[in-house]
Amino acid sequence: MHVALFLLVAATALPATALAPPPVAQALDRAVPLPGARVEVTDYRPDLPGGCALSRAEVPAPVTGSGRVAVRLSGTLPGGAPCDGWAWARVRLLASVLVASRPLNAGEPLTGAVGSQEREITSGRSPLARLPADAVAGRALAAGQVLEERDLRSGPAPGEPVTVVIRLGSLRVEQPGRSVPCVRGRACALMPSGKRVEGAWQGGRIVVESP
Repeated sequence: MHVALFLLVAATALPATALAPPPVAQALDRAVPLPGARVEVTDYRPDLPGGCALSRAEVPAPVTGSGRVAVRLSGTLPGGAPCDGWAWARVRLLASVLVASRPLNAGEPLTGAVGSQEREITSGRSPLARLPADAVAGRALAAGQVLEERDLRSGPAPGEPVTVVIRLGSLRVEQPGRSVPCVRGRACALMPSGKRVEGAWQGGRIVVESP
């Protein structure tokens, strides 16, 4: 009974295979679009013909988060004939991202309130590696929370008064407006005339370049 239990535990603890060989590790690194990110392979299961010496690996899709990744393999048989196959690699994707260094309320400036930490990146998430200028918290954030685009807001909240600078060649006109919802990365305002304008948030103002 005790011997059988020991053998069962020992077998469970053994890795399925050795970790990924160099061509596979290099292919995984090339498939990561996040600058400065690194990949840790936790499991590697190849399916190649017997005697096939691996020489090249390719990852067909970008690696954007931890999980199971398909890898295309190719190599040569002892007689020189080509051979190919596939492998499944289970990976952890780690990258330096921005996290809140303290609890933040919606509307609080983020400059000086965030820091960089290495965290695991899960699929479907879009963590930030760089803080946009004048960004504020778009909602309440907990200390240590990884920042994503949806957590930020650049410019005033909808309904707040704002100064709109309209540039027409060398002419520059400032008018009051009221902030309204806009596409990400842009700032929009409703003018006293009822016209809606869109521009860039710069120096605490909405700058509109008029053609």
